[in-house]
Amino acid sequence: MKAKTERKRDSAELARTKEEWIESAATLNAERFEVAGALFDLATEKAGETEVRRRLKQYRGGAE
Repeated sequence: MKAKTERKRDSAELARTKEEWIESAATLNAERFEVAGALFDLATEKAGETEVRRRLKQYRGGAE
């Protein structure tokens, strides 16, 4: 059920490109290199904020 809720929220979110997320790293309380590393293997060009924050947490070593 949680996955459905996240998909709905992601579709409502504004999707940004990898480059846009890297440039706006400060809004995520992160460094540009952290965001770039977190999004390195992203299959699509665009991602919503929820996905970016989840990947950033994983990149920093946080549990999923």
